[in-house]
Amino acid sequence: MIQSNQNKTLATFLVCLMLLSSAANAETNQRIVSVNGTTTEIIYALKLENQLVAVDSTSYYPKQALTLPNVGYQRTLATEGILNVKPTQVIGLESAGPPATIQNLKDARIPLLLFPDEFKLETPVTRVLEIGKLFGKQKEAENLAKSIREQIQKLKMNKTNVKVLFIYSRNPSSVYISGTGTAAHSMIELSGAKNAITEFTEYKPLTSEALVKANPDIILMPEKSAQGFGGEKAIWEINGMELTRAGKEKRLIVLDDLLLLGFGPRLPLALKTLNDQWKQLE
Repeated sequence: MIQSNQNKTLATFLVCLMLLSSAANAETNQRIVSVNGTTTEIIYALKLENQLVAVDSTSYYPKQALTLPNVGYQRTLATEGILNVKPTQVIGLESAGPPATIQNLKDARIPLLLFPDEFKLETPVTRVLEIGKLFGKQKEAENLAKSIREQIQKLKMNKTNVKVLFIYSRNPSSVYISGTGTAAHSMIELSGAKNAITEFTEYKPLTSEALVKANPDIILMPEKSAQGFGGEKAIWEINGMELTRAGKEKRLIVLDDLLLLGFGPRLPLALKTLNDQWKQLE
């Protein structure tokens, strides 16, 4: 009987050692390539940066990410550039591409974790918990997820009638506005305002007719778009802008791209920042 108990104790001990060893390997033996700014931000938030070996061009927060090898833009990735850093895990969004590169990585048996392009209040929590589970940081992930939820619950998102037009552009010859079904649309709605454009989904080229018809109270742009467009002066010179309320009052909000559209750990901050602006226009 004593021998039997000893054997059980030994077996339990060995199982515990195996589990601890597995957890340790999950935490220390990874070579992660993040091909999205939000997943990179989460990796740093979970203190996994020592396992991060490369990032994409949208990964600029925190600034330490800029010191890592860059594999290019998340939608135009090259297989060789990723394989050169010998990854054991590639992580990003389902919009990563092109499809041929993703298939090449699968053929090379590189594990992929690609999150859906979702734009919900729970989106950052889901991503944090899954990344934490994958890399053996469940406790840290649960704490971060709890913090995000609590911050969102404390927000007082007063609904307003403020109409917001989201403009995306890298240069004055290519200007797009957001309809429904985009990260921009969700951010506008979740922060208490109204999207000035609801007649179509996704993004469409801006026309002066659509601009005047929408008659937004305020223009919302990502920082990199505003810079590429030529700054605030160029924005007010868009044909038809002078006929809108936003143009007449020179109302413009420019926010960091990743903060505004990333749906990452800083989502509560982004929502509060926007809602504070809407309240000022009421």
